[in-house]
Amino acid sequence: MNAKDIVDEIDIAVLRTIDGLRTAFEYVPIETLIEKLPYSPKKVIHRVEKLARMGLIRYIYVPAMNTKGARITEKGFDTLALWDFKKHEIIGEIGHLIGVGKEATIISALSPDNERLVVKFHRWWIHEFKKIKKSLAYTSIAWRGKELKIDDYKVDIPRAKAQVEMHALQVLYSKEISVPEPRGLNRHAIVMIMIERGNGIPAPQLIDIKLQNPKETYEIIIEDYIRMVNDCGIVHGDLSEFNILVDPDGILYYIDLPQAVPIDFPGAYELAERDLMTINNYFSTKYGIKVTPVEEIMEQLNFE
Repeated sequence: MNAKDIVDEIDIAVLRTIDGLRTAFEYVPIETLIEKLPYSPKKVIHRVEKLARMGLIRYIYVPAMNTKGARITEKGFDTLALWDFKKHEIIGEIGHLIGVGKEATIISALSPDNERLVVKFHRWWIHEFKKIKKSLAYTSIAWRGKELKIDDYKVDIPRAKAQVEMHALQVLYSKEISVPEPRGLNRHAIVMIMIERGNGIPAPQLIDIKLQNPKETYEIIIEDYIRMVNDCGIVHGDLSEFNILVDPDGILYYIDLPQAVPIDFPGAYELAERDLMTINNYFSTKYGIKVTPVEEIMEQLNFE
């Protein structure tokens, strides 16, 4: 890697300042950055241009302001989160890209003690708010807005989804529900222990496993789901064969919880029904086993 492509404390200070001013400016005027930062105008401009070349910010002329302005990018947010994770010794070494999707990017990492970790960056920076509101996934965003006591349309969606997922992981892990151990939260990113297949390779999803005893696995999932709701007060919100990992010992791990909501939140009951329907459909279709009717499972859940 070229030394010019490595960020240092000054670059991070510039990024933090742009991040801190993004609620006040769509593009932060260069004059404002120069005013806020304890460096010479020449150094600020040099660093802004460097960050733009690296793709960590957009730096363009804004006609409405009659000056150049800077706006942080997804890559810039990722850089800030990783910097803080390293600073607080949550991660020691950054690894490789594991997966990229519309809602998240996942990379591997090592802890300072060489434990294998994953870092999950939540996305949806440019997702249209109206489209979000049409989905049950919006429930978790509305919940976070209520907690913050702000209008839901003002919620920073990626950050809110990371906070929702981190909270769910912490609660479930503390109650010994089989989820990856959460290790850290920063902005839109969370760090958790990697569930491994071996040698740093992530464990496969349930959909990629040919189960020897699908009936037993199905019953474990339903029992775990009842515990999530009744013992932890949490509805997963997006449970499927894609969001369950299977380790080499056959232990199931539940992942992808940014849509999780407390059981007393509007929409939680419908999310639980959808979760159970999805699991029932998967096992009855793929394995042909007799599943418990969703209505019977719902009767066991403590919804008031």
